Amino acid sequence: MARTKPSLAEALSPWSAPHDAADLLEGFRLSINTLAEEQHTGLPDSPRVLNALRLCKGTELAALGGDWPAMGVRRVGGAWTLDARQFDLWAQGQISVFRRKAVQSGQTAPSQASMQSKLNLF
Repeated sequence: MARTKPSLAEALSPWSAPHDAADLLEGFRLSINTLAEEQHTGLPDSPRVLNALRLCKGTELAALGGDWPAMGVRRVGGAWTLDARQFDLWAQGQISVFRRKAVQSGQTAPSQASMQSKLNLF
């Protein structure tokens, strides 16, 4: 069984379940924060940002920045990257929105028992 890791674009897709989108976005937020801390800058290297967000090209990041202007996408030295502080604030707001949508739609986080039963399948 092939498993893939979703990209930021897939997490922000209108077809993503709100709870899943919130969890994925939280992971991306933490990855970018860690990357910015490692590099001691608010504008981490483009290739590492793309890798953390699981995007293939800078143009994919630029397109997401066009769809979500408050995300903090910047062009630095001809390459697309993120303003880590702005992305952190934006992601926290989006996570709140996704979690509210999950509660309104009745979708909750998987229970520990159901998660354990899924793990036993492997």
